[in-house]
Amino acid sequence: MRTKNHTYRAGHTILRRVIVGGLLLAVSAFVHASQLGVTPSSLNFGSQGVGTASAPMTVQLTNYSHNQIKVTNVASSLSQFVFAGPTLPVTLNPGQSLTGAVKFGPAAAQTYSGRLMFTFNTGWKASAYLSGTGVQTPPPAAAASPSITTQPVSRSVTTGQTAAFAVAATGTAPFSYQWYKNTTAISGATSSSYTTPATTTSDSGALFKAIVTNSAGSVTSASATLTVNAAPAAAVSPSISTQPVSRAVTAGQTAAFSVANTGTAPFSYQWYKNTTAISGAMSSSYTTPATTTSDSGSLFKVIITNSAGSVTSASATLTVNAAPTASLTVNPSSLAFGTITIGAKSTIPATITNSGTAGITISNVSISGAGFGASGVTTGQILAPGQTASLSVTFTPSTTTGVTGNVTITSNATNSPTAVSLTGTGLQTVSHDVVLSWNASSSSVTGYNVYRGQVSGGPYTKVTSAPVSVTSDVDSTVQSGTTYYYTVTSIDSSHMESGFSNETPAIIP
Repeated sequence: MRTKNHTYRAGHTILRRVIVGGLLLAVSAFVHASQLGVTPSSLNFGSQGVGTASAPMTVQLTNYSHNQIKVTNVASSLSQFVFAGPTLPVTLNPGQSLTGAVKFGPAAAQTYSGRLMFTFNTGWKASAYLSGTGVQTPPPAAAASPSITTQPVSRSVTTGQTAAFAVAATGTAPFSYQWYKNTTAISGATSSSYTTPATTTSDSGALFKAIVTNSAGSVTSASATLTVNAAPAAAVSPSISTQPVSRAVTAGQTAAFSVANTGTAPFSYQWYKNTTAISGAMSSSYTTPATTTSDSGSLFKVIITNSAGSVTSASATLTVNAAPTASLTVNPSSLAFGTITIGAKSTIPATITNSGTAGITISNVSISGAGFGASGVTTGQILAPGQTASLSVTFTPSTTTGVTGNVTITSNATNSPTAVSLTGTGLQTVSHDVVLSWNASSSSVTGYNVYRGQVSGGPYTKVTSAPVSVTSDVDSTVQSGTTYYYTVTSIDSSHMESGFSNETPAIIP
């Protein structure tokens, strides 16, 4: 491959091009005192169809010097490159630019290389290199005649409305269209769609079709029928026949409001809470979310609208009552039976109270701990607010071991289950006797009475059911851990009783 370098000197401008195998590749360089620059320095248009023009490419000349300069001419070395820009001459102050555009229009299938030259009043020149290749484009395909793919659709409208018809076709563009009403061409109806003027009942039954034409032929669409109905009677504005009704609910429940109205449909509805529109509440009824006591006193109304006007309903008041409570209390909450003789039964009562504001249903009563029992409250029993029930708890120990347990009451109360703690200890039974004896009276007596007290000096209680004739007796009614004080009297034949004898204590372990 051969390479040639060519240098041109114009004033202080050096222009250099490099030709490689006949193709211009290099760009120009500027080294003159006025410091003029062309951007870009090379414009390559690539491939362009013969006989067609490329898109324009922008080129800009900038005065980078400190002096004013005048551009007197801009010209291309080849006619296939056409420059368009401002009217010349153009004076450029320092820092100013001249902007233009170049188009490439090849006349033959070959490569073109040229140069765009800017000439100044000083005689200096600046240039940008131009290149592009012309390519032969294939001849256009034979045109295809039009074919209808979407036929016009029949329409039904009301007097005074318009009716729109449309057609779609395939084939080689461009197409021309002509619409017909019955057999008469419609003036100006020359696009793929046609909209009638405001219709009258005399237009009803008219047929509309389109003829689609291109360079290869034409095709006629099917006919669409226009039906024009008489205008409906004038709309009647809405009137409320049933107003929203005030509601009272318990906190946590929802509240439903509704309205009934007459007039010409369709209607639109908008509900308000106090003065604020409720988002999405746009039907004849509205149900609130779960309410709270803060909602109490809110006002609900609805505005009903149709094409003839609107009407506002009366306001309904929402009352929200606090939710009832269900709480069960037991008094006392713990029962201590202390020490109970084994085999003996001890009973302690307790009171169950519904201290809430809602009814409570007992679902189960269970007891734990050996020897404990409960009665008085049954499964299924219902306690109204403030009502009480008596619970009897018993302890019948079978061993001397301390026992703990619970009475557990299950219900629908908020504090369920409710428990009563239980404690108790069994005591082993020990039998004690006090054997008494005394000296015989020196007088004639018929018998003796035995007395005892739990405090020294009395008072005393007689423990013999009848006078004994002997000078001894056994007291089997004593209790462990107790001290007793005994004394004896004598009975004579006249049934007269003597005073108390000396007191004798007896300590029962």
